[in-house]
Amino acid sequence: MPKTNVLSEQKYSKLLKDIRRLIDEGRQRASKAARHEMVRTYWEVGKRISEDGLTRNAGYGDAILEDLSEELAIDLTTLRRSVYFFQTYKGATSSTNLSWSHYKYLLPINDDQERQWYEQKAGQENWNVLRLSKAIKEKRYAQSQTRKGKIATTPGLKRPTEATYIYKAKVDRVVDGDTLLLQIDLGFQVLKEQRVRLAGIDAPSLDEPNGKEAAKFVRAKLAKVDFVMIKTSKIDLYGRYVGYVFYSFNELNKDKVFTKGTFLNQELVDEGLAEIL
Repeated sequence: MPKTNVLSEQKYSKLLKDIRRLIDEGRQRASKAARHEMVRTYWEVGKRISEDGLTRNAGYGDAILEDLSEELAIDLTTLRRSVYFFQTYKGATSSTNLSWSHYKYLLPINDDQERQWYEQKAGQENWNVLRLSKAIKEKRYAQSQTRKGKIATTPGLKRPTEATYIYKAKVDRVVDGDTLLLQIDLGFQVLKEQRVRLAGIDAPSLDEPNGKEAAKFVRAKLAKVDFVMIKTSKIDLYGRYVGYVFYSFNELNKDKVFTKGTFLNQELVDEGLAEIL
C-alpha cells in the first residue's frame, strides 16, 4: 500500500504561509498590470481625440467632448485630462508602477524636469498617491536641488520659439491677472472670441491679496497695444485654453512681436504678480 504523507504542524504552517504569499504576489501583479493598462488606455483616448484636432477649435471641440462624455458615461474632466495627458507625454509614459490617480497630481506640473523627478521617485520608491501629493505640496523637488548645490529659486518660463499655432488677437477684456478674453484672428476674416488663461503661471484672483494689482498691471500694459500675439494649442485640466502672450508698444509686424516682443507671462512673474506653476 502507498505510504501516506502526513504533514507535521510545522510543515503545514509553512505550506499555508507559502500559498498566502503566492496569492498575495499574484494579486499585486494583477493590480499593477491593471493600473498600467488603465493609464495606457487614457493615454490612447487622449491620442485619439487629439488626432481629430479638436483641441484647436475651442467651441466645437468642447461640444464634441461633452457629447462623448454623455455617450460614454465618462466624466468630462477625465476626457479633458486624457487629452492633456497625451499632449504632455507624447511618447507615452515609462513607469509601470503609477496609477491614473498619480498622474492627476503629476499633470499640473508644467516644468518637465520637475514632473519627471516626481514621477521617477514615486515609481522607484512605490509612493502611494497621498505620499506623492504631500511631496509635491512640500516642494521636495526644490529641496533636492538645494542639496545638490543648485539655486532653489523658481526658474523662468521657457519662451516659445516654434512658430506653430500662433495667432494675432485683440484684447476684449482682462478678466484677472492671468486670464484674458480675446478676439482671436483665425484667418480668412474669421474671428473667435475665446477666454484664455496665461500658460505656466498663477496670478492671485481678484478677491485675493495683490489680485487687483495684477489685473490692473495687465490692463495698463495691454491698453496701449493694437493687438497681441498668442501661442496656444491645448487646453488645461479644467478645459480652459492656455496660451503664451506677447505684445509690443511700437512694433506692428506680428512675426516680430512674437519673436522680440514683451513676453507677458514672464513679465508678471518678474514683477512679483504671479508665480510659476
